[in-house]
This record gives sequence, C-alpha cells and structure tokens, in this order.
Amino acid sequence: MVDVIRRTRSWTCVRLFWLGERNPRRVPGAFRFPFGLVRYTDAGAMLSLYREIFLDRGYEVAGLGDAPVILDCGGNIGMSVIWFKQRYPRARITVFEADPQTADLLEENVRALGLTSVTVVRAAVSDAAGKVSFVPEGSLGGHVGDGPGVLVDAVRLSDLITEPVDYLKVDIEGSEFGVLKDLCATGKMGLVNYLSCELHCNPAVQDQVAELWTALSQAGFRITVSDARVDAELPGPPVPTPFLLAPSAKYLVWLYAWRV
Repeated sequence: MVDVIRRTRSWTCVRLFWLGERNPRRVPGAFRFPFGLVRYTDAGAMLSLYREIFLDRGYEVAGLGDAPVILDCGGNIGMSVIWFKQRYPRARITVFEADPQTADLLEENVRALGLTSVTVVRAAVSDAAGKVSFVPEGSLGGHVGDGPGVLVDAVRLSDLITEPVDYLKVDIEGSEFGVLKDLCATGKMGLVNYLSCELHCNPAVQDQVAELWTALSQAGFRITVSDARVDAELPGPPVPTPFLLAPSAKYLVWLYAWRV
C-alpha cells in the first residue's frame, strides 16, 4: 500500500490508510471523500475498494457512451456506483446487494450523495428466484452459502434483463458461475456488451471455469483477465498445492469480456 501511495500521491489514499491502521477490522464509520461523506462497514475494505475502483480504475472501459445502462451485481457500500456516476453522470444503474446491513449503507450513501437514476435492489443475484442463506462477513467476503447466515431474497438476473445492458459488473463472492451460465443458457448474455467479473476459483469449480470461457466465446465475446492471484483466505477448507509460489488451489481472477 505504501507503494500505491507513492505512485499515486493521493492524499485521500493516505488518509484512508491511516484510518485503516487506527481502527479495528469490521467497525463501521464514515469517511469524507472530496465528493462527500461515505459510510462504511470496514475501513480496510473501503481502502481496498478505493484503490481498485478509483486509483486502478478497474471498471474503466472505452466506448461505453455517455448514458449507459449498468447492472452492478454486488454493490457493497456503493463505491462502484459512485465511480460510475462520476464517470457517466447520465448512467442508469441498477445495483444489487444481498447483505442487509451493507444494503442499508448503500442506500444511505446513494441518498446522501444525491446520486440519481440509481435503483438499489436488496437481494442476492442468482440463477433462480427465491430465498437463500447469506453468510455476512462484515467486510467484502459475505456470500451465499450453507453456513450460519440470514435468509435473504434472491433474484434471477436473467429474468430482469429485458433490454440491452451496456455494462454488467459481477462481484458476488462465488455465485458468479451459476449466474453467468444461466445468462448464456437463456440467451440474455446476448443483450450485454461489456462484462467485468471477479471469479472465485477452487478445484470444485474447475470444470465451470472452462465451461464459462466456452459459453462466453459462443455468445460472441472476446475475453481477457487481470490480477489473477492465489487467495488462500477464500471460503472453504484449505486446498494446498505442491507449488511454492502458488501454495493454495483457491484463487481470484478478474475476467473482462467485450463484444466485438
């Protein structure tokens, strides 16, 4: 993080860094950015989001137009929505967040910053509508799973896509394979122009990784990846490997796809 501060010379990044150093994890609070006050669940997580979205510009894409339709699956406290509205003020955004407490802050931040044409959907994104168990984590790692959690609404994303979507952002902590597979199977992926997705990978989904590449290719997309890295802290039991530089078979991959 020190290298990031030196590279960007961002005073906001410095203030966020020291906020995270001084505060224990998973303690909510508020931080004043140049664009306004943002409430958060975890200072360290907000620093990670700020770096990924505002400094590294992880969602920047050329050719999106000035009034895009954006689906933000996994909006957390709204940092991605804030960036989208700064970059594309006329964008129409639907943002989904499953964690009830995080969704409260998301709605509050959207309202406090006066972000217009933003619809917040308090639900998990899935390949089937209904109820699912959501395991809160108090930071960025809350996910749908079988562990002790809270019952939340789930929406089938393919049912909600009824018009062209300029940008589909998916960061739903492991549920992405089912959602994207359903979009491809129903033909709704044909309405999407640009896709960015964080893939949570492990041996259990190894076949689904290959299937996703094939399905997106058949749907007319070109694919690239960014920031592929081992992450032994992903949910689930340890999965060791024999490799020194890749000691775990659990890893994250940022996938980007675009229609030619």
